[in-house]
Amino acid sequence: MPPAVMSATVTPPRVLDTRTIEKTKRPVRVFATFDALAAGESFLLVTDHQPRCMLPRFQGERAGQFEWSPLEAGPEVWRTEITKRQRAQPREVAEALAWDHDRLDALEQRAFAQRAAGDHARAATTYREFALGLRRHIGFEERILFPEFEARAGLPPDAGPTAVMRLEHREIESLLARIAARIGDPGAPVEAARTELLGILGDHNLKEERVLYPGTDRFLSDGERDELVRRIQAFTE
Repeated sequence: MPPAVMSATVTPPRVLDTRTIEKTKRPVRVFATFDALAAGESFLLVTDHQPRCMLPRFQGERAGQFEWSPLEAGPEVWRTEITKRQRAQPREVAEALAWDHDRLDALEQRAFAQRAAGDHARAATTYREFALGLRRHIGFEERILFPEFEARAGLPPDAGPTAVMRLEHREIESLLARIAARIGDPGAPVEAARTELLGILGDHNLKEERVLYPGTDRFLSDGERDELVRRIQAFTE
């Protein structure tokens, strides 16, 4: 995943700030906002608490129709990007997690485009969103996906592809923390760490998308795949 040149200006998704809406009316407004989206569009759900109650409702009432991507996780404000999928259908591990890889790649590129344009404050904010998403991605892989794969494949955690993935996750987390602490400082050197991180991520994501994700899907029935993605969507640290 080499550094890419992209515009620092991205059309922001529409925003629904439920803090200004009466509690009893919030679910209706949330679903109305989602239903008005075209396929591939997103809106930003802003709450003053973790939106635990909305995700199960989406999973029940809009099954297979959405992506759920936390961007900020408190303690005062929670922001969650909700995206309408191109097609409503039961989920698979490979398509769900590869989609999240692409989403995270776009956030990382946007942060560095903003830094290159001199907007260091926005670059730091966008990179925090990327870092939150990547740490969450690592978290649900290690706590949900890897144990499922290991159990189905009959492998211990310290052997096979998941052992390699865990080691690479520690490298990724270290580089991520270094860059996140510096990207908002115009004088701080971050390009070398970025190049190293992108090199690791590129190979890492490719192995997951070619081996681990499709391998997990092959072990599971259609219903089990969908249920695993539901658990991943609901993951919190």
